[in-house]
Amino acid sequence: MNEITTLYRGVSSDLYVKLNGILLPKEIGKKFSSFARCGSPHATCGSGVICGESITNESILHQWGQKGYPTSGISTTPYFERAKYYSPANGKFSVGFIYELSIKKLKEFRVSIYRVSNFATFPAIPEDDEHILVAHNFKEIPAEAIINMTKIKCSERVDR
Repeated sequence: MNEITTLYRGVSSDLYVKLNGILLPKEIGKKFSSFARCGSPHATCGSGVICGESITNESILHQWGQKGYPTSGISTTPYFERAKYYSPANGKFSVGFIYELSIKKLKEFRVSIYRVSNFATFPAIPEDDEHILVAHNFKEIPAEAIINMTKIKCSERVDR
């Protein structure tokens, strides 16, 4: 398998404007780890969660059922077409944006990269091959890691 060198993040025009083009997680400043307890949404038999606090638990929660649980991570994919699917929010918006990020630059700026399939027994959307980016300070992803931005126009729903 070829080593990936770039990751992609698709966002709607609405989110792009709301965040002023910055790649910012839903939860700012909180470390990327969590406890799994009885009653936690992702604490199901076979999900991959472990006892106690861990990055594993947070990685699984981040993508669990595509519910958008707030974490200090940002979802990406190594596939442009998957990012394109998410960029117009599946037809909800007519315009979206795709960030292309350099893995080399991400590492230079101390951004951790967690591949969901290394943690979750059953990733929510396996075809995304989701990689979660977490800035060293649990805030925005440095703009210097963005090597390209593509504007996507969409006039109809994109099927998986």
